[in-house]
Amino acid sequence: MASPRYVTLAADTDTPVDLGANYGSVEVTLVANAATTQFNATGTVIGSSTLTDGNHVLTTTLLSKVVKDDTSGNTVVHLRSSGTPTVAVAGL
Repeated sequence: MASPRYVTLAADTDTPVDLGANYGSVEVTLVANAATTQFNATGTVIGSSTLTDGNHVLTTTLLSKVVKDDTSGNTVVHLRSSGTPTVAVAGL
């Protein structure tokens, strides 16, 4: 698997992205079709598009964020969006 990975999200669907290695932190960036997108680097499924405590959020004005990777083993980032943005997920 590669880093960064580019994925186009389906609206209101949890999408896990496995980076294939363990990283200390991850950068998540909205690349196209920006929409409110929540994510975590804890390996936790995001159950709804309603903003959930413990998840980070990207918006049309905050397009990128770097967070600590709290997964064990391979870094797995879970994303869920209200729309269909293309997202870059990079291990750092």
